Amino acid sequence: MLILILVVVILGAFHVIKPDIEAYCPFGGILSLGSKLWLGSMSCAMSENQLFMGIMLLVGVILFGKLFCGYLCPIGTVTEWLNKLFARFRISIVLKGIPDRILRLGKYVLLYFTAYFTITSSELWCKKFDPYYVATSGFDSDVVVWAGILTILLVVIGSVYIRFFWCKYVCPLGAVSNIFANYLITLPIIIVYIVIRLIGWDLHVIWLLLALVISGAATEIIRFKFYSVSPLRVKVSKDNCISCSLCDKSCPQGIEVSKYEKVTHPDCNFCMDCVKSCRTDNSIGLIKSKGTWLPPVVLVVLFILGLIFAKNISFTTLSERWGNFNELESVGKYEMKDVRSIKCWGSAKTLQNKLMKKKGIVGLDAWAKSHRIVVYYDPEKTDVTGVKRAVFKPVRYKMNTLKGFQPEQLAVFQISIDGIWDTYDNVDLVRMLMKNRHIYGYETNFGEPVIAKILFDADSIQTDVIKEIIEQKSYIKKSKGKEETVEVDFECADKGTVIDTVSYITFRKDFFSGYNQTYNDYENYNPDSLYIFEIGLPSAESIGIRQNLKYLVSHISFFDGPVRLRTTYTDRPVLQVFYDPAQVDSAQIHASLLEPVLKIYVSDDENKERKNLFEFEEPARVIKY
Repeated sequence: MLILILVVVILGAFHVIKPDIEAYCPFGGILSLGSKLWLGSMSCAMSENQLFMGIMLLVGVILFGKLFCGYLCPIGTVTEWLNKLFARFRISIVLKGIPDRILRLGKYVLLYFTAYFTITSSELWCKKFDPYYVATSGFDSDVVVWAGILTILLVVIGSVYIRFFWCKYVCPLGAVSNIFANYLITLPIIIVYIVIRLIGWDLHVIWLLLALVISGAATEIIRFKFYSVSPLRVKVSKDNCISCSLCDKSCPQGIEVSKYEKVTHPDCNFCMDCVKSCRTDNSIGLIKSKGTWLPPVVLVVLFILGLIFAKNISFTTLSERWGNFNELESVGKYEMKDVRSIKCWGSAKTLQNKLMKKKGIVGLDAWAKSHRIVVYYDPEKTDVTGVKRAVFKPVRYKMNTLKGFQPEQLAVFQISIDGIWDTYDNVDLVRMLMKNRHIYGYETNFGEPVIAKILFDADSIQTDVIKEIIEQKSYIKKSKGKEETVEVDFECADKGTVIDTVSYITFRKDFFSGYNQTYNDYENYNPDSLYIFEIGLPSAESIGIRQNLKYLVSHISFFDGPVRLRTTYTDRPVLQVFYDPAQVDSAQIHASLLEPVLKIYVSDDENKERKNLFEFEEPARVIKY
């Protein structure tokens, strides 16, 4: 499994494939099942594959034991190798007694918070710190950097000094496995919770999680074995055992196997090393024969069953109904495929919030993994075209405005394009168009097909060239110094026509991504009494600059006079501060903007300082509102 993961990651790094490092993640599947049962929605981009892998893991734990830990877990492999390597230097130990029992509580605490935040939000909280996800994703945007570094250090350093440190004391999946291995306690708790919910008591899931975690932790730490009746346990025959202790020495977990008649130790994961090491016939095994073949065979069967169920059973990432859905005699249904912006529960929820504001739309099903949605509607209030219009999101992109040359006029080329619907379709097309330095703007409006307007320098490029760009079948995407070939499928549905010309200044004003914030009781001022201090801000449309403008607002709001800050385009990108000249003058505002350190308001008792990252362009000017 570790080799397979490494191959997938390497091929992904060289853009041979697009790796899905979570494709069969059982832990994500288990948590996603929890959020599905509680909220009715799958977690993130978890699909049926992960969900059924999680279910099969639990089935395997209940009926057999911790097979995943013994045969598939890549982190377990790495930690075992590290420990074996440094054990040669005699710096590795096996914790026992009270320290061992206390530290075992750690994985249950981590499981509790991980499960709670995931189940109640449908977002995989474990992505913030999971060492597997951190390492294979290369610190993806979902990762909290300090948490990811900490868990990797725990895996590496902990495993050097303490045998299976991560698995025994930190791993939340290990805690889940132990809880369900303790199923004679766990299942009654779940049944009681379900009964309480069925009789009408709205008992929050937090109490179920708390009961499961406490029961699992208490059983492991105090009793040190679980309440289960699984027939598959490593058995030691005292009649045949010669007490050579080879099984004890071979156990990776440090279990003293020879002291058991039936191994019920919570760390046993059926690796079968103890059975393989025994040289005495009929001394140790799973069944009458040694049975070392049985756990991996069971694991393969469970894996295949998981794939079969995943292929034939479909679960929605989000399924919601609203309005008068239950009162309708007939409900319209429209399916849309390849909606790439639907990539997790959060993006599906965003679409739902948008659709709830549209007349006649009464429901949404979304599948993040396949990027598919089904929209339900009232046929008496809207139709399929209305549904498409409700889902559609018009876009506007500005490009090629930093190269220095500015044509006086731009032509507006309007054309209908098949294949554009989703935000990501627009991103692909913009990347293709912006490779030509004579194309400046792109915007879309609803239509079937979508109506696009492309602003270009008519003296330097013809519309036929634009159409050729649109209909190319692939383009080269550059990201972080790497190149990737992206296949596309856009088609011009008509010849298109130049419908207008606009000045370059008008184009920049229309396409400008501005920032606007009012404060200090702006709404109570008479506009005729306000003045505007204006200064050039060349990087006004930079995402980083726009995100930091809130700090500039806080900084200048310490004066009583400034009441509004915005960025706009006049004949250049500018920052404008609206102010009351009776309370503050333009010189004070000017000086405040140029201070090297910004003062940020936190509370009445606390202020913070932040380096001023803004680079302004003179001259500044004062104008009447």
